[in-house]
Amino acid sequence: MDALWNGLLDIIELVLRFFHTATSPLFGDAAAWGWAIVLLTVAVRVVLLPLAVKQTRSQRAMQKLSPEMKKVQAKYKTDRSLMRSNPEKYKEQRQKQQEAMMALYKEHGVNPAAGCLPLVAQMPVFFALFSVLRDVERLPELRTASFYFVNNLAATPSQVGLGAWVLIVLMALTTFYSSKQMMAANVVTSGPQAQQQKVMLYAMPVMLTVFAVNLYIGVLLYWITTNGWTIAQQYVMFRGT
Repeated sequence: MDALWNGLLDIIELVLRFFHTATSPLFGDAAAWGWAIVLLTVAVRVVLLPLAVKQTRSQRAMQKLSPEMKKVQAKYKTDRSLMRSNPEKYKEQRQKQQEAMMALYKEHGVNPAAGCLPLVAQMPVFFALFSVLRDVERLPELRTASFYFVNNLAATPSQVGLGAWVLIVLMALTTFYSSKQMMAANVVTSGPQAQQQKVMLYAMPVMLTVFAVNLYIGVLLYWITTNGWTIAQQYVMFRGT
């Protein structure tokens, strides 16, 4: 396992060095490291395009199933009043509803989890980039690299200043907008699940902002770039759906 992880770190380092060498003539030696991270993100998202297509197809299939899903929800209706008045009945109804939903998905070959595949697939790269930035021996050049209004791509926001907070705000805004796009295309428009989605729409950017304070600038740059890609990708794929 350690060999696989170290191999991934080596690949991330090599890819960053390759993109840095390619972009240095255009952007200068220091800024090219930031562009190397941007291009690494783009490369990862290009590789994950087949999963993104599968995700969109799954969402379209679920849209077609929307009437049947509403019938199941109506047949095994659950609400907070039932949860308070009869917890056992509520639990039984919820279980029957879930079983009926799973049977419906299986019958029509729909996988609701497909929507999470692109995010899950790129998490190893995200953590590998974090580890590369943390390791002072792998890419020490990142500690003197600047990317326009921020310096030191291997520093945390508290070490850099105002420029880093601009990145944090951009990360929160792009996360919010991409989530809102996803909600607009979602078949669930009412019920507890819709309410949970609305809560997460506003709670997630706040949670990520708190989390981002301890991230490296390079990781924030990766996150903003992947959010931007997601927004553009969803705009193209959701048209006409």
